[in-house]
Amino acid sequence: MIEMDTNAMTTDEIILETAIDLMEKKGFKAVTTKEIASKSGFSEMTLFRHFGTKKNILEKAVETYSYLIDMKSILYDKVEYDLRKDLTRVSKTYHRYNQQNYKMVLLSFQERNTHPFIGESLSENPKQLKMYLVEYFKEMQKRNKMVAVDPEIQAMNFLWMNLGYFLSYQLGGRKVAVVPLDKFIDDSVDLFVKGLMPREVNGIQETVK
Repeated sequence: MIEMDTNAMTTDEIILETAIDLMEKKGFKAVTTKEIASKSGFSEMTLFRHFGTKKNILEKAVETYSYLIDMKSILYDKVEYDLRKDLTRVSKTYHRYNQQNYKMVLLSFQERNTHPFIGESLSENPKQLKMYLVEYFKEMQKRNKMVAVDPEIQAMNFLWMNLGYFLSYQLGGRKVAVVPLDKFIDDSVDLFVKGLMPREVNGIQETVK
């Protein structure tokens, strides 16, 4: 049974969290309503009365626990137009989002062919973040603080880099993601920034063309 403070939770919340925990471990198809009810501490009749079907449970869980972040405020309300500081903040936010959604994210990969709506719901934040990163990179190029590269490609590279760490840790644990998250963010952002910042040649800063 998953650990949760049931005293502070409603019947719906207990059932939903139990269901997601089981589905993430075993897959949607393998989990039965009887098992969800038993692990939740309720009768199967209570489960049916609250949700009706297993698919309804999944849909409600996606709606309830797809944690969203206001990516625009994270990037633009606190923007410093300093590549290292801004991208570090974005990277930390991205990992916080994934960590708070990790069961749903992993479940979306498992069920991508049978229940694609999970991934579609969870992809909303990453899509927004990519869009804002593209606009941010364009602005940094206008300010001559970033070299002439494709903003779309670099936004995707940055997100893939962070997604790679997240998946490596969730699927392989410390055996694969041996570097602590904070060090990964610091070192990977530092390397990424070095590739994007204009360089000085003979005392003259490279310009964006």
